[in-house]
This record gives sequence, structure tokens and C-alpha cells, in this order.
Amino acid sequence: MTDDTTSSRTRGARPRVVHGTGRPRPWAVFVAAFAVFCGLGGAWAVASPLMSVPDEPAHTIHAAAVVRGQLSGDPVEQQGWTRVTVPEYVAQTTSLPCFAFNDDVDASCQATVSDSDADTSAVTTAGSYDPVYYAFVGLPSLVLDGKASLYAMRGFSVILSAALLASAVAALVQRRSSRWSLMAVVVLTTPMVLFITGSVNPSSMEISAAVALFAWLTLLRERADEGLPVHRIAMVAVSASLLANTRSIGLLWLLVIVVASTLDLALWRRLLRSVAFWVAAAVIGAASVFSLLWVLATQSLSPTVPNPGVGSTFESGFIRMIFLTFENGQGYVGIFGWLDAPAPATTVVLWSCCMIVLVLAALVFGRGPARLGTAVLALAFVVAPPIIQGIAVTDYGYIWQSRYILAVLVCVLLSAGAALDEAFPAPTTGRMKTLVVVVLAALGVMQLHTFVWTLRRYVVGWSDQSGGWGAMFTDPRWAPSGGWIVWTVVFAAVWATGAVLTARAMSGSAPGRDEPAARRSVEATASSAAVPASRDA
Repeated sequence: MTDDTTSSRTRGARPRVVHGTGRPRPWAVFVAAFAVFCGLGGAWAVASPLMSVPDEPAHTIHAAAVVRGQLSGDPVEQQGWTRVTVPEYVAQTTSLPCFAFNDDVDASCQATVSDSDADTSAVTTAGSYDPVYYAFVGLPSLVLDGKASLYAMRGFSVILSAALLASAVAALVQRRSSRWSLMAVVVLTTPMVLFITGSVNPSSMEISAAVALFAWLTLLRERADEGLPVHRIAMVAVSASLLANTRSIGLLWLLVIVVASTLDLALWRRLLRSVAFWVAAAVIGAASVFSLLWVLATQSLSPTVPNPGVGSTFESGFIRMIFLTFENGQGYVGIFGWLDAPAPATTVVLWSCCMIVLVLAALVFGRGPARLGTAVLALAFVVAPPIIQGIAVTDYGYIWQSRYILAVLVCVLLSAGAALDEAFPAPTTGRMKTLVVVVLAALGVMQLHTFVWTLRRYVVGWSDQSGGWGAMFTDPRWAPSGGWIVWTVVFAAVWATGAVLTARAMSGSAPGRDEPAARRSVEATASSAAVPASRDA
């Protein structure tokens, strides 16, 4: 009787993993990561001229229209365009990117933004886009006017992306080992990702929601044997629903990420027995159905403007894109403005090397579901753009831009980090700590260099008559509020803070000290369960 009772109570006792003194608390990690991502994205949002991101005027107009109940607007003669009524200062945004496509022109050409909120008719190419992102980002336009409203809309986009990215980091630190996946977060946060984060563009939510979804699914898979907490499943449902309602291609990325991160039969057996899973599945299904119905009802996939290559065959589109996928490193690392301000070549090469080494190391040294998931995501990264471009080239022409695949690329890198965590869970050595510091410092220098490099394009321009780098100090033709030096210092300080926090979290993420404590906790739980059982006997 004693043995049976002890056995049953011991089996019923769930092992409690003790994180040890080196592991930060998830909520504290979220707060710290949220502040860092807000600081980095916010610096780009304020330092970049208004409407200096591709199609930002169209997205801004759509956001202001959506929060005023105009979810799609009225179709105009140009297919795919719609007409809406928005405040005058919002309608004015179409004239602000006077520097677009010409890097010799600095941002001083911009007209003063009006403070008038008089109803004005405007046309947007984003009127048929899914309204979920815009319903949040457009909120500041209901209470603010003029330039303050436009910057606040950028700020809301930063907050949304920062919250999703921070939640991903909070999920990663709860894994048994997260050293390499935390480094992967640093690598995937390219200057291009931060540039998009600081703009009004649904790609920002697409990228951050993809990172959050993959991180929470990875945590569920790895620790499913300890149970399926409702809050983890809820975070999967939230991030998946947001990803499904970003752009029309968001549904495809959702499918790819779910497949790649849940290649584990044991996980699915546990999920299928969970009520929370079925509730989350219903929520994600409803969000996906809404996204699909919206695309079909608004014809958001209809061609809007003619592009080169219209009428070409699938084969020509596929072959051209299969080579560009590997040549688009500049677009993954950084090509700013209206695709007229590429990042420094050195940064592109070195950052691309970090990405390649991380993924190849995971494919070589990883094992099990984590390595298989990395392979699936890497395959999707390579073949999805050529297939999509091949299908679209006949009606749309060559439309693919490198940022369209960023949501998959960031997940490839994060999956690679997770695979390396499982392959090398040993505590951090002295040499490894040195390598971490060197990599973080190198990436930080490249981030700062790219930030200032891009600012020069708007402060003085790249023409021979611009006066060069010295003119940024002696004769700036344009400057963000507070001056470009202030925001450069802010960016550097926030990155340094984030790098220090990352290094500290990585040093405490290895399971070396925690696993014995966890085993002792399990043994203690079993012993305490056995004592009253023997007394009852």
C-alpha cells in the first residue's frame, strides 16, 4: 500500500524546473526587451524624415481612414486604388517624399506639414489591405493633428512591434538553454528590420508577429513534457492571428512557421488533448478566415500599377528570382528610403556572413525537430519567392522586393539559434563569452554606422556638392527634431544597453547549473510525497 501510494503520488507530481539565480524572470526580460526595441525602433522613427519609407503615404492614409470607419474606401478608375476622406495633413503626405528615388536630394525639400484636420479627399493604393494593423496604428490621428500625429502613428507601430519582439525574447529565456537563440535575435534584428519597425508599414507587424509565433511555438515544443500553460497557448493564438492579418501573403507564412516549429508527434499528442489548444485553434482559424475573406472581397491582389515583365512566363519569373534570392542580401540587411539608400557594402557583407554561418552551423550540428525545422524554413526562404514571382509575373510583372521574405528569414535565423541551443547546451566558457562580446560589439558598430550613413542621405544628400560628411556638422540642410547627433547618441546608448542585457542573459541561459537543481527538486517532491503516504499506511 505504501509503495503503491508513493508511486501514484510521485507520478502525479509534476517536475518543477528551477531556473537558478542566473536566469532572469520572463516578465523582467519582457520589460527590458520592450524598452530596448522601443528605443531602437523609436530612434529610426524620429530620425527618419516623414514618409521616407516605401509606400508610407499610402499606408498612413489607409490607417487614418480605417479608424474613421472607412475600411476600404471607394474604388477609383485605377484598379486597386481607392478614395477616402481623411484630415488634410494626412492627405498631404503624398507630397512629402520629394526626395524619393534621388539620393542627391536631401529632406529639406519637404513642405511644412499642415495642422489642418479639415476633411480632404485622398487616394491610396493600400485601401484594400487588411484593416487590423491600420486600426491600431491610426488611433493617434483621432486625437492629434499635423506632424505630431504622423510621428505618433509611427510610434504606435513601434510599440506594437516592440511588444511582439519582446514577448518572443521572454519566451526564449524560458527554454532550457537559450544562449544561441538570444544571439539569433540580435542577428535577425538587422538595420532593415529596425527601419521598417519605425515606419507605418504592415511589414513591421508581419516580421515581429512571425518572430513571436515561432518563439512561443518553440517553447511549447521543447517543454511540452512539463505541461501546456494556457498563457503560452494564448500567446501563440495572438501572434498567429496578427500574422494572418498583416498582408495577403501572411497566411502562407503562418502555415510555413507552424509546420516548421511543430515537427514533433509527441507535441501534437499533447496538444490534441488540451482544451486551450482547441480554443486557440478556433481563434486562429477565425482570424485566418477573416483574412482570406477580406482578400477575396476587396480584390486586394488585383494589379495596381504596371511593372516591368508583365506577360512573362512562369519559367522566366522563377529563374530570375531563384538567383535574386541569394543576391538580395542588401535588402535583408538594409536598403533604406525609397530603395535609394543602400546600407554600406561592408555592413551588408559582414552581416550576411553572420547569417550564413548561423544557419549552416545549425544544419550541420543541430539535431532532431529543431534542425528539421531550420531546414524547412530555409527551403521556404529559397523556393517561395521564385514560385510566387513566377505565378505573379504574367499579370503583375516583377514585383518582388527583398523585404517581402523578411518574416521567413528572421524565423530561419531564430530556428538556427534554437537548434544550436539543443546541440550545445553546455555552460558558457570563457572563450565563448569573449566571442559573444566581440560579435555584439561588431554588430553594434555596424548598426550605428548604418544609422549615421542613412541620416547623411537626408541631412545633406549624396551629391558631389553636398559638402560630404563634414557638412553634416557645419552645414546640415535638414535635421530631425532635436538634431541628428542627439538621435545618434540615443541609438548608440540603447543598443549598448541591449547588448549588455543580452550578454548577461546569455551567460545565465545555459542549463549547466540549473539541471542538478531541477533534479533535486524532483527528488525532493517525490520524497515529500512519500512521507505522508507511509504515515497513512
